[in-house]
Amino acid sequence: MMVRRICTATLVAAAMCSALGQSTERALAFGQLYGTAGFLSPDPSGTMTEAPATVLVFRAADGHRNLTLTQETGDYIALLEPGRYCLTAYTRAGKGLPLAQNQLKCIDVQPGKDERLDVMLAARK
Repeated sequence: MMVRRICTATLVAAAMCSALGQSTERALAFGQLYGTAGFLSPDPSGTMTEAPATVLVFRAADGHRNLTLTQETGDYIALLEPGRYCLTAYTRAGKGLPLAQNQLKCIDVQPGKDERLDVMLAARK
C-alpha cells in the first residue's frame, strides 16, 4: 500500500512538472487506473498469482497507446487522459498474454477520478 502511494505521488509530481513546463494554458486532466495483474488459477478456486513485469497496454479510440509495467507484486498505476481505453497484456519480451474470459476489457477514464481495474490473465498452462 505504501509503495502504491509513493508511486502515485511520484507520477502525479512528474505529470504536474511536465504540464507546468509546457507553454500551453490548458489544464492537465487525467484519471488514474490502478490495480493488480495476476494469473487465474486453473482450479475452480479462482485464486490469482502475481504477474510481475507484465506490460499492460491501454489503447484509446484514436489508437494512442499507454504502456504500464506491473511491479513485482503485480500492482500497477496508470495515469490516463479522459476517454475510453481497451486493455491488452504482454510479457516484457512482447508476447501477448490472453485475458481471462470474464475480464473487463474496456473502461472509461474520467478526469480526477480513480478507478480500480484488476487484470485477470488466463491461467498458465
